[in-house]
Amino acid sequence: MKYVLTIVLLIIPAFGEQPKCKGNPQVVAACYTVHGRATFGPGTPALRIWPVGTKRMLGVTAGPIADDADDPIAPENFAIPNNAVAIYGDFEVCPFTPERKGFMRRVCVESASRIFVEY
Repeated sequence: MKYVLTIVLLIIPAFGEQPKCKGNPQVVAACYTVHGRATFGPGTPALRIWPVGTKRMLGVTAGPIADDADDPIAPENFAIPNNAVAIYGDFEVCPFTPERKGFMRRVCVESASRIFVEY
């Protein structure tokens, strides 16, 4: 009985925690930092980062498919307040999908720094 209890205690934490961004087995390339504007947009994924000075859009998700957009992986200080228009900052993102011209790249956010909230 002692061994069964030990196994159960080791398994329970694995199901209660949300996967992290960096080191996630679904990440397909190296993580990188972008200076950008985060907003909510129409469609899936709703949480998006526009890297300033580009024509690209990054969709923040929890994995490489559209269904993963419901619970995006992002740090707590990345939460957009209800009355905010956008958040500007430096975002360390890790890609779930390869870079493809004309397609939104799906990423998770490892960290957010130098945050400025636009109201």
